[in-house]
Amino acid sequence: FHLSTLLYLAMSLLVTEVTNNIASLKAKQNGVGNGHSKSKDHEQTWNKLVYSKDINSEQVLDVYKEWSKNYEHDMDLVNPKKSEHVAQYAYNMMKTGGKDPADATVLDVAAGTGHVGIELNRFGFRQVTATDYCQEMLDRAKEKGVYKELICCKFGNTVPKLLQARKFDCVVMHGGFAAGHLPLPSLHTMARLCKKGGIVINSMSLQYTHFVDEYSDIHEYVRELEEAGVWKVESVNVLENIMSDRHALVHVMRVL
Repeated sequence: FHLSTLLYLAMSLLVTEVTNNIASLKAKQNGVGNGHSKSKDHEQTWNKLVYSKDINSEQVLDVYKEWSKNYEHDMDLVNPKKSEHVAQYAYNMMKTGGKDPADATVLDVAAGTGHVGIELNRFGFRQVTATDYCQEMLDRAKEKGVYKELICCKFGNTVPKLLQARKFDCVVMHGGFAAGHLPLPSLHTMARLCKKGGIVINSMSLQYTHFVDEYSDIHEYVRELEEAGVWKVESVNVLENIMSDRHALVHVMRVL
């Protein structure tokens, strides 16, 4: 078997192990964890995003504009270290490739209020650019002082005009794949923004591969891009309980 085939067979087995939990995950009130309770407003906002399967991007934007005031507080109740694994993967891949994180250029896609940026900074990354569709969220991210540049733009099937192709050593996204959020081909766009030999990291809630039709074929899509010579898949992992009782699905790819 080809290595990528074995990787996806192993991934299929791993996903099967957690699939039995998905039905209960959908039914539960997400956002409660670590002994904390959530406010009624947080619950209503969270459920609007998590369970509104047909929500569109403009409706999502409106939610985030309003939620930006309390988003960080609400997410910290779920897990204040929910983005740490993204920075850890980026750090490991840079070190493996002989790149000093301090010198690595990183793009944080769907950066929100800067959770990933904070963790990247902790791991020594100093050349980080943030992009998000919601200016109000980026305003909060700017306050963190961990981004060299912040760019408000829509991200999707093509490279945004305000960004430059083949510019970054590493392109990461955490939580950009959810109902009404970024389209699946955003992964290919991330690759086009990455230098040859650079790293693309995507972390998303595993439940969305079952709940949102567009993401149900993410494994096949990633493999197709590998077969087309866009990238080499370095790893595919499921991390348990990253967001309360939800699992994270993490793809790591090296751009060819």
